[in-house]
Amino acid sequence: MAKRSLPNRGYIFEAVWAAAIAARFYRRIGDLERIENKQQKPVNAFQKSATKRILLNNLPGISTRDVSDMLIKIWNSGKRLSMSTQNDIHLESKVKDSLIVEIGVPSEVDRLISTMVRNKNFYEINDFLSSSAALANSHANLNSRVKRVAFNGTQDVIRVTADGLVDQRTVKADVTVDIDVNDNGPAIQPFAVSCKVPGGEQFAQVSGGEWSKFEELFGQIGITIPPDTKQEWFSSMQEYLNVDIFQKKYATRQAIESTNIPPKIKNAAKKVYRSATSSMNSNFPKENFINYIIRGFSNGVDTELVKLTGTTRSGEMYMTGGKTLKIDQQFREVLSELTFKATFHESDKGAKILISATEISEPLMQFRYKWENSSTGSGANKMYKMYPRHYLEALDGMFAIDARTQKVSSRASI
Repeated sequence: MAKRSLPNRGYIFEAVWAAAIAARFYRRIGDLERIENKQQKPVNAFQKSATKRILLNNLPGISTRDVSDMLIKIWNSGKRLSMSTQNDIHLESKVKDSLIVEIGVPSEVDRLISTMVRNKNFYEINDFLSSSAALANSHANLNSRVKRVAFNGTQDVIRVTADGLVDQRTVKADVTVDIDVNDNGPAIQPFAVSCKVPGGEQFAQVSGGEWSKFEELFGQIGITIPPDTKQEWFSSMQEYLNVDIFQKKYATRQAIESTNIPPKIKNAAKKVYRSATSSMNSNFPKENFINYIIRGFSNGVDTELVKLTGTTRSGEMYMTGGKTLKIDQQFREVLSELTFKATFHESDKGAKILISATEISEPLMQFRYKWENSSTGSGANKMYKMYPRHYLEALDGMFAIDARTQKVSSRASI
């Protein structure tokens, strides 16, 4: 199998997931299908015949084709789609809801999807399409909203927005759904979904190698790095700080490695990570840690987290399904019942601190120090500099602590 070359997978899935959500709201009965009524007896239902429609307990699922068709509609509209849904499923009225979809993605992702739309060939991201369809079909909170607007027989307005290019400090979510209902029932609160792909479980980062970055990273969860660790770091780093090592530019990555400086900087960082691990285990800042997780995922707003699951084929990750996790007060309460511990690990490339709970078999998250030689400019003007990053990433254990977590295989997609 040929290895595919895709730009940012997170933004690609964000667009596909928005299309799947839109397709779920659009799809009602269709022109003619065999369905089951409350007595579980097969009957024929015509979408265009109000007299023959019946009140259903559920809706037909969406397929991979439904998602790709919606993606085509969205892109052909300039990523600002306004259309009507299929008819509400209602005995006494013939009503369509208004569906509005807006998507913003980086230019390289826009070009990729534009080419797929133009050629009507989504082979490269078919696993994204099938996984998103399976998730949309099984997503309990999404489908409760879909049923509300599909069965009420009134003209509702559904807005699906996915714009990762917008600063999301107010509401941290990759896709949001806002619904205006006109059935005199209770209002539907905005529905927010944050998307993660394998290798993209990051929910926060701190970039740079200066001491202030360590304090920023660990200080947010209430970890104070011991003074002797700070002094040791400055003592080992002083000669490099004197020449402003993290701003110095080099012509090639090889030139950086030839200085033999990177191993020394990484070793200094590893000692800080090891010391922070010891501080966590001596007095784990449980409340601050839980608050930081909640803010990192949702900024305090109830949010659904969707994480794709996948398998590696020929060195490339392909999506096979997903998981959903609700970040809310109940999730906070589940976290508060756990007992946390930290474990330090190091390698040639960097260091990490795994955060586990004694009640859960797999680690919940990790702090990861990664050495990167970042570049600026292009061609003859391209230059490199030493640029460590600190990542905070959710791991599989985070999706195992809440009994409400849904796990979906794309094989379940229609």
